[in-house]
Amino acid sequence: MSLKTEEFYGPADLTCGTKITIYNRECLIYDCDDFTKKWYQANMGITQNPIKLSVPTPVIAQSEVPAYNGYGSPEDSLGSVYSLRPKPPKTDMKKMFKQDMHVLRFDSKLVSTEPDDESRNFIISFYCGDDTVQIYEICDKNSGRIGGRFMERKKQVNPETGEYYKESDFTLGRTVSLVGFVFMLVSTDEYTEKYMEDNPDVFPEASIEHILAKVKEGAKEHASLQDYAVHLIKALDANNDGFVSLTEFSNGLHKMGINTTRHEDHALLRRFDANGDGKVSMEEFYNTLAAAF
Repeated sequence: MSLKTEEFYGPADLTCGTKITIYNRECLIYDCDDFTKKWYQANMGITQNPIKLSVPTPVIAQSEVPAYNGYGSPEDSLGSVYSLRPKPPKTDMKKMFKQDMHVLRFDSKLVSTEPDDESRNFIISFYCGDDTVQIYEICDKNSGRIGGRFMERKKQVNPETGEYYKESDFTLGRTVSLVGFVFMLVSTDEYTEKYMEDNPDVFPEASIEHILAKVKEGAKEHASLQDYAVHLIKALDANNDGFVSLTEFSNGLHKMGINTTRHEDHALLRRFDANGDGKVSMEEFYNTLAAAF
């Protein structure tokens, strides 16, 4: 019969920074409480110095949001991800009650390389109450096409911003991408024109004040604003007949470094075309320009 000597850990073995084996697992002693520190100092002359441990960065598992499943709206699909009992998406009721009466309509053309698409006409309607868009195609008789609803009324994502289209995205001359097609906004009705003019904070391109502010930027090289106004009128109205076509007016501004958009050109013509012949009245434009200065 053999004798086996068993050794046990003692107080001298239990100091900060020491590794001990317990149940075949290596453990590191890195700190102790204040009572233990005082006891070791008073009875063994050992100062317990805690060891700073590096804290590992926690791994946070992130679940990817699944792609839109095609049922309902994207908000409906996302609601089923966040909850087992999804709630219907919240609707901005104040906006809906305030803006539901306003519908912006635009005559549009397809931006396409197909020759047959040049003769196709569309009406794009934007509903300000809920930011939905609807498209109708207008077809002549015996054209070989069936007109009517081209796209159901629903919200559409602007591929340039990744957000839903809003009313400020719809101005003349712009292109919008809807259901895989690109449309050019060509013209609009009188109601939409008036709505844009009444909301210059949303549609600055429809505001004469905004356009005149751009025109004023060219006055830096002149002694006074009045001198600049006279110079501007002379440069635009070369033959001094008091009227300039919209194309000449726009090109003249561009040569002077004043770049206007198609909607701004339309707003100028709408404001300064005295007799509706498509020409800008230089006299009225000068009077408005001088009053603004």
